[in-house]
Amino acid sequence: MKSTSILLIIFVLFSSCSETNNGIDQDDSYSSNLALSQEPSLAYDLSIRDGDSLYEKSELIHSVRIKNTSYQLYENIICIAHDTIKYPTSVDSYSTKSLSLFQNGIFKKEFFKNDLFIERSELGEVLNEVFVSTISSDEEKTLLQIDFEVSPSAPGYHTMAFIQLQELDIKETSVTSIVGEFITSNGEIDGVGWSGYFAFDLPYKLTERNDKLELDVDPLKIHRENDFYFLKIKDGIRFPPSVCELEMTINPFGAKPSATTTVALDPNTKITLLYMAVDTLVQTWYFQTWVKIKVADKEGWIKNGDDLWKIGCQAAG
Repeated sequence: MKSTSILLIIFVLFSSCSETNNGIDQDDSYSSNLALSQEPSLAYDLSIRDGDSLYEKSELIHSVRIKNTSYQLYENIICIAHDTIKYPTSVDSYSTKSLSLFQNGIFKKEFFKNDLFIERSELGEVLNEVFVSTISSDEEKTLLQIDFEVSPSAPGYHTMAFIQLQELDIKETSVTSIVGEFITSNGEIDGVGWSGYFAFDLPYKLTERNDKLELDVDPLKIHRENDFYFLKIKDGIRFPPSVCELEMTINPFGAKPSATTTVALDPNTKITLLYMAVDTLVQTWYFQTWVKIKVADKEGWIKNGDDLWKIGCQAAG
């Protein structure tokens, strides 16, 4: 009787939602390992909103072989089957619940369960997606980048994590977010932050320490004076919207921090934003901070939103 119940559960799980990718092409023993090695599934027909039903399935999204070890990464998906009588135009929704890693066909680890958690009452209104890409791979190890996307979500945030696979070792980073975007090129990870008015370089590094893999801001790539980090501003050319005067602080970090100079601006005045000075690398929306600019042959620092508006910087939103 017990084995009959298990077979019935497996049949319902894998038939309740239509399969859409190569994750369905797995043999019977492999499917059994997947179904039996993880926590119990959600109820097969659980009402979550006006007759909608909730189901689960798992799909293979990445596989790799390193020497004598094969890895398979599965996406565990919650399926929301809408009541077509009440909502005839609705389309079934899918939300990622976690990722599961198998080593040589045996379940090893579940990733990001807490990071991807959504209350059942919110499913259908809020949905998770993940995107997996290979950053680097050789005979010894493979580095995977996991990008997270929540729908609906406000623009301007990029969230990701990394998983490193070796023959007998698995390492992962914590989930990390940036106000801006991460850029991955040739195995290197850098960040482009957003201040609310302009973008700036925020270099990152991926570090392997014993049994841990860490993604952090790299302070060695950032110029520092006293207690301030100087972050280089990207695409810093601006033109003032009108004729005005601008008072700049010559060097707020020098021997005469209150000394100023004044420049005349008009819409043809080219202004170059050079650096933003911050006292912490813990990223925030930097609306109130020192910004170094160059006007003709003069350089100086400004700080408040009114001055940024004078030189042609528009606040986001």
